[in-house]
Amino acid sequence: MRRFLKIIVCFSVLAILQACESKQTPLQSFILDDTVRLEIDGDKVLVFDPQKCQMAYNEQRGLFRVNSDTMLDYFELTIDRIPKAMGNDVTGSIYWSTPNGERNRKNITLNVKRIRGDIIWMCDASQRTALVVRTLK
Repeated sequence: MRRFLKIIVCFSVLAILQACESKQTPLQSFILDDTVRLEIDGDKVLVFDPQKCQMAYNEQRGLFRVNSDTMLDYFELTIDRIPKAMGNDVTGSIYWSTPNGERNRKNITLNVKRIRGDIIWMCDASQRTALVVRTLK
């Protein structure tokens, strides 16, 4: 009986640890997809669809915004400067919509993983926050 109890406790602890584990964005597949989007904890929160969304960019303010035509779904990134090269770090804040209201991650450091033309791939060190944005030049 004691052994059975230990096994149940071990499986319970493993289940709890797995449930608490934060998901990450896999970098290999992330940098291969040039679709403008926001990924939080490994999930795509908002993916730009040219048929249903709009995009905005303000270089002076370091602002990138994507929103649905209804304006209900959006994400907004404001960074301290527009990165020029892969490996650059920028600091900024991200705001996005959810069914339960607005969420944010403030004062977050993002590392540039790739730049191709006007598309920039960025994510934080934990890979829990990842974005693909366009400078619209």
